[in-house]
Amino acid sequence: MRARRIIVAMPKGGSGKTATAVALAWGMHRAGRRVLLVDLDPQGNATAALGVVPDGRYGTLDFLLRPDRPFEPVTVVVGLDLVPASAWRSAVDLEVQKANQLTGPVTVREALERVENGYDYILCDCAPSLGPVTYNALAAGPILAPVEMTRLAVSVVPELDRVVATLRRGVAPAAAVLGYLPTRHIDRLAESREALLALQGLEGGRVLRTRVPFATAIAQSLAEATSPFSPRYHRSKGPAAYLQVVEEVVALLEERHG
Repeated sequence: MRARRIIVAMPKGGSGKTATAVALAWGMHRAGRRVLLVDLDPQGNATAALGVVPDGRYGTLDFLLRPDRPFEPVTVVVGLDLVPASAWRSAVDLEVQKANQLTGPVTVREALERVENGYDYILCDCAPSLGPVTYNALAAGPILAPVEMTRLAVSVVPELDRVVATLRRGVAPAAAVLGYLPTRHIDRLAESREALLALQGLEGGRVLRTRVPFATAIAQSLAEATSPFSPRYHRSKGPAAYLQVVEEVVALLEERHG
């Protein structure tokens, strides 16, 4: 069976993309699945959060643009692999943009297709922008869009919808948002409650039921490069919420693919 893909993306910083991608990777691995995480963000936050220091031998540059090279991901633990972020240069975006003009946004999709038989799930952590690489990734699979529970963050959601609609009219008719995930939710704050209502008003049933609360344990696990499901964080509501997200996302993917 081919791997299920999840593109974690939202064109705004601070939305919880990396926390979500890393938590899903650990959560799916915890459930006994074979997982690959591809770090498509030049900042390399997912790479650092998995405790990997890129050695320059293999990274996203090779994964996307050098298909003749052997696939050499980093094994974080058995069953969880990582394609670490490469040292990003403008040439990467330019080459991907050039490929887009020639064949449409298929570079990321084709890279994932080359390795998908080796995994149950492949996740891509995208940059907080809509540059050529992120745009390409949006066409490669269903999108999970984390949205910080502020009105400013919710105001960006229509921009992602417009890009997805453009892709659907073009060479990626299957491009779609799997779901919008409310993150950094603080129920006692009116700002969070109002942002959630606004997101539900915009996206209705595509908003996931789980609300990931603001939790220092999530940031701490990223900084310490440990699984958020480590016993040391068992008192935090954040990791528990992400376990619910894993269950909800897996159910959505099963419903989508059968």
